[in-house]
Amino acid sequence: MDKGQHSQIETTTLQPVPMEERKSWIDVALIQAGLMICVPSLLLGGILAEGMELGEAILAGTIGYTIVIVLFCLMGIIGSDLGVPTCVTATSGFGRKGARYLVSSITFVSMIGWFAVQTKVCGSAFSNLLLESFHISFSDTLSTVVWGAVMLVTAVYGINALDKLNSVAVPALFVTTIVGCFMALHQFGTAGLFKPNPHITMSFAQGVILTVNYMAAGCLAASDVTRYQRTRKDTILSSVIGVMPASILMVVLGAVMTKVAEQYDITLVFCEIGIPVIGMLVLIAATWTTNTMNAYSGGIDAVLMLNLPDNRRAAATMVSGALGTLCAVLGMADHFVDFLNILGDLMMPMIGVIIADYWLTGKGNPERFQEQREWNGIGVFSWLAGYAIIKLVPYGIPYAQGIAAAIVLYTLLRREKDLQEKKKKIGQNYFCR
Repeated sequence: MDKGQHSQIETTTLQPVPMEERKSWIDVALIQAGLMICVPSLLLGGILAEGMELGEAILAGTIGYTIVIVLFCLMGIIGSDLGVPTCVTATSGFGRKGARYLVSSITFVSMIGWFAVQTKVCGSAFSNLLLESFHISFSDTLSTVVWGAVMLVTAVYGINALDKLNSVAVPALFVTTIVGCFMALHQFGTAGLFKPNPHITMSFAQGVILTVNYMAAGCLAASDVTRYQRTRKDTILSSVIGVMPASILMVVLGAVMTKVAEQYDITLVFCEIGIPVIGMLVLIAATWTTNTMNAYSGGIDAVLMLNLPDNRRAAATMVSGALGTLCAVLGMADHFVDFLNILGDLMMPMIGVIIADYWLTGKGNPERFQEQREWNGIGVFSWLAGYAIIKLVPYGIPYAQGIAAAIVLYTLLRREKDLQEKKKKIGQNYFCR
């Protein structure tokens, strides 16, 4: 037994996960569900409900998350096939340096940002709950630092700690939030559900786009967890059953609470109906299950980005979480919607390149996967082209067009390159004769 195993701290980072260390689809599904259950997911439902009619808001969220699940499966299967995280799966499409300086760096920054958003929400809400319900004054800054440190501990230990945390927290959160929703409906009534929205500010397509952009980082980083799945079937089951029920629950709760209680956050609704302790516990558990994954993925990307040894993931995770907490204290969470759009614009074409490389040019065969040591110019160009289309084409569905452009460009250019190399090889063999 090595030191990493003895301390229970995960040490497998960029190397393939051995089959004997992989987990059941139920374990991974609970981790995926824990990623979805959080206050920002409720905020998404609230934003949708404020911008359109309630039924449209829920439908837009459902369709958006259906697209997310397709991307989760396509990206996640690559991870389970190869047993490696996303930053390594990108080494073929982008090259080792492209994966290190582009994919890992952008994902690392995004995970720090998500950790900041979640920690700020938790810290501020915890302080408010103490003040309003127990008349205890507690600094927002100190609360943010304390909860950032607490949530970071689980991430440092790795996948087994995530497994144990979510196996307890996720079922409890499902039951508690659903019961809380019914209690809120009983307290506030259902009249608000049927009132027409006088301020329609968002189209149905925009609602779908916002939902998908919200999960851009999660889609790109899917392999960070699914590398622990044994089969493709397990990956599909964990992605569908882990993501869909939890995501729809959060959209519905956020939208319904916004309509009936004028407050999307179910944890604060618990306070308004007289059970603040439950609200506090839900807040902590929901943030913990999500933020642990943010710091965990950030640590994985930091290992490749900084060219660290595999067994330094725990230290890299600590640094990621510390930076995220600092960003939270500095107020990064104040620009939530803009942050979502930036993430989606940058990450969606990256997903397109990785999908095209593995599923189209590689035929979905793990034996054809080959890491390129330097830059893969075709992947970088295709990513930039997809990003340009998202930013410059004002019609249609930008993220879908960006992904499609990256996929098509990469596939065509790779095939042309492979054809030219094949012709060159044939010519060399001819002259050698």
